Order: sequence, then structure tokens, then C-alpha cells
Amino acid sequence: MKKILVYIVLIVVVIVAILFYISKNKKTEIIIQNPPVSTPTKEAISMCYQYSKDTSRGFADRAWLKMYILGDKVTGEYQNLPAEKDKKVGKFSGTVGKMDPKISGRIADVMWESEQEGMSVTEQLKIEFGEGSAVALYGEMIDRGDGVYLYKDATKLSSGFQMSQIDCGSLDDKIVVEKYVRDNIETVVPEKPVLGGSWYVTLVNINPSMKTGTVAYEDGHIQGNKKFSYTRNNNEVKINLIESIKKPIACTMDAKQCPD
Repeated sequence: MKKILVYIVLIVVVIVAILFYISKNKKTEIIIQNPPVSTPTKEAISMCYQYSKDTSRGFADRAWLKMYILGDKVTGEYQNLPAEKDKKVGKFSGTVGKMDPKISGRIADVMWESEQEGMSVTEQLKIEFGEGSAVALYGEMIDRGDGVYLYKDATKLSSGFQMSQIDCGSLDDKIVVEKYVRDNIETVVPEKPVLGGSWYVTLVNINPSMKTGTVAYEDGHIQGNKKFSYTRNNNEVKINLIESIKKPIACTMDAKQCPD
């Protein structure tokens, strides 16, 4: 019996010694957590285009296009602004094809939320674009049955006018400053219209690189123009007239009624 107790005591001592040795020599494990690797967010590529052609009547046919491309997806806005016809404008979204060596460019196939004469229509629009220029493609349209219009035959499309590529910031200058001048012509120019009329802007030209512009206007009786400089901060515009023409370019009234 005594031997058994001795054996038990020895076993307990050995176990305690082993545990003590293990705890004394145990290494502390340090877990280092690596910070999560952030995946860079891709930014859309911005591409802008414009078209402008003066007409014989002193107006200008214009159009502009903005595209934001991310992978094979595209969003943007297209505005067709003929001088003496109804404008057609709207935003779009769709897909972009790969580079086509036949046209040295790509084709965007989008659904255009167009507005014209107070009517809103969703219609298919293809845009052929590349470095330097872009054109909208037109063809016969058919209702697919739900009020959305598609090309009847996408293989028989004709090219519209060619739009030239422009820096998007410069295009914003043209759009924002022209709108401001047209909306505020009564305060932009110093002289007053005659016979209680109101000024109507016929043409605005903006030079973004020089931050200058010109405006031609009339009230049905007299015509005038001004050259101005401007500053723009987003949608805030300040106009400074740097050349004021005191006399009108033309007066269609009786000479006695024309202002000095």
C-alpha cells in the first residue's frame, strides 16, 4: 500500500514538473493582422464633343455630347440645338463596344431619354466616337410595343453632323455662360430696348481659353452686340463688358425713332 502511495506521489510530482516546465518555456504567440487591402476605385473616363455652325440669318446650329465611360458601360447627355427648329435633348445610358479598326473608334449603344416639343420619349441611339470626333447615327424608328423606340434596321443608319472633341471643362464654360447671358440679357447689356420691347439673344459665342465672349441681340427694331469677359465658379457667372457699342448695328425703324 505504501508503495502504491509512493508511486502516486511520484507520478503527481512528475506531472506537476512537466506542466511547470511547459508553462515556463511557452512562447507567447503574437497575431499580426494585416490591414485590408483597399481596391482602387475606378473613375469614369469623361469625353466631350461639340458642334457649331452659323446660319445665314445670324443664328447658329449647335449640339453637344457628354459621355462618362466606365468599362463597357456609358452614361451621358446629348443635346441637339438647331437654330430655327425644335431642340431635342436628354440623358442616356447604355453600353460601349470595343475599338473597331474599320472606323478607328467605338460605338455606344444607348437608350436616350429624349425631350422635344414637350414630349418625352425613350429611344435607341447609337453614337460613333473616338479621339477627335463623334457622330450620332440616325435611322427609321419603330415602337417595340411599350412606347420605347428602336431602330427598324440597325444596319441601315446614316451619320449626323460631326462633333469635334473638346475639353469637358471648356464645354461647361460654353454651356453655363451662354445660358447665363441668354437668361440675363436685360441686365448684361447697358442699353434698354425701344418701344417697351425686350431683348432677344440671337447668338452667343464663348472662348473658354480667353474667358471672353460675344453676344448679339435685338428687340425687333434695333440690333446690337457686345464683347465681354467673364468668370465662372460652377454655375455662378460674372459678366464684365469690355467693349460696348453705343449705337445699334442696325435700326429698322424710322430714323427719328432710332436711339442715338
